[in-house]
Amino acid sequence: MTHVLRYHLFFCLILASISFSQSSTAETNEAITPATFQTTSPPVWQYQLLRTIPREKHHFTEGLVFAGNYLFESTGQYGKSQLHRYDAKKLTLSQHINLHADFFAEGLTVIQNQLYQLSWKEGDVFVYNLNLQRINTLKINSEGWGLTTDGESLIISNGSSTLSFRDRNTAQESRRITVHDSSRKQWKDINELEWINGVILANVWHQDTVLIINPDTGYIIGQYNFEALSQITSKAMPSRNGEQVLNGMAWNSATQTLLLTGKDWPFWFEVSLLPVPSAHVTSSLIPEGF
Repeated sequence: MTHVLRYHLFFCLILASISFSQSSTAETNEAITPATFQTTSPPVWQYQLLRTIPREKHHFTEGLVFAGNYLFESTGQYGKSQLHRYDAKKLTLSQHINLHADFFAEGLTVIQNQLYQLSWKEGDVFVYNLNLQRINTLKINSEGWGLTTDGESLIISNGSSTLSFRDRNTAQESRRITVHDSSRKQWKDINELEWINGVILANVWHQDTVLIINPDTGYIIGQYNFEALSQITSKAMPSRNGEQVLNGMAWNSATQTLLLTGKDWPFWFEVSLLPVPSAHVTSSLIPEGF
């Protein structure tokens, strides 16, 4: 593909992102309107809110992942950390286990029917089968925040601008990438992670921003602004505090939709990403050298 065509596609996507979809859900009938971003920020991609679904309250969500017929959720805080299993279609809770009070649970992913759950400061990565039976414990030498996988490696965030790729059997690090934009600014506070079709989605702690990241270089291809979901949540949580933020993303490959929630949020939000990010879609949007 020529440079002219690549940049033409790049700027077409920026212009398209200005027109932002409205919610189609009957529950809210709220317009989805993005915050105003500086022109140097990564381009804002579109999404459509499909459903707003009530859920269990007081789940301090740290990680979400679909696996087979189930949705799994990792919830945090010392003395309250748990691992939950839901029916993937009905989103009804069917099982949970408690972690020891000394552990603060964080991100969650699945590889070949094995669940991996991070702990925050303790350096432990717990491995379970889909029945929530613990079968192994791995160790890492850093904090654990967000967790996803490319199908082979564990991909871990620690609240900095760095993502660490680690062996799923030993947790040994194989490489790192630094999350950065077109001005080469490094974006810190990278938290919850989700892998979709060859790219990484990453939410920024204490923001309603979810970044689209090239897993080879760390370059930020674009971003989603989920401020409208946060506003819906605030209306249902008048006493919401500053730590009850967006956190928890799970890609449903069966429906090609993304499920989102937050810490103690009373709703699941099912959204359609427009277009669905993928290595194919985004390859022409990455300038040379990034």
